[in-house]
Amino acid sequence: MDANKNISFRLMTENDKDEYFSMSREFYAAGVTNSVISDGGREKFWKEIVLGEIVKGYFLIYGNEVAGYSICCLSASQEACGRLLWLDELYIKKQFRGKGIGTEFFRFLENTDEYNYIRLEVEHDNARAMKLYKSLGYADAKYISLYKKTDKRG
Repeated sequence: MDANKNISFRLMTENDKDEYFSMSREFYAAGVTNSVISDGGREKFWKEIVLGEIVKGYFLIYGNEVAGYSICCLSASQEACGRLLWLDELYIKKQFRGKGIGTEFFRFLENTDEYNYIRLEVEHDNARAMKLYKSLGYADAKYISLYKKTDKRG
């Protein structure tokens, strides 16, 4: 049997909150950000996922099990000549890595006319992810990513 037939993707629903929170904690515990994400912050962001206007939360399914998740944000950019997808987070549980899930997820994302440009970030020391992204045709944008938190509400 073709392994790819065991791989599927679905949008998160309101019932997926606990599973998402658990995987998000694992993802951020790995040191993938300069920020500490509290459950209060996750709660705020969860509302955006469920609303689904600019944020799409996907579960990556292998067989009948949730193997990981991805957060994708829709935006627009002059250099993209229109809409773009920002692949904000891609997390695959350790026991599911190396099974082609990431590759299939990119094929899924690239098979749309909703946007024509995909951006993502990768940690400098994540050689495995960088190898995957480059093998799929993604190139170093030669940018430095800067940020400043402006949320005064906490």
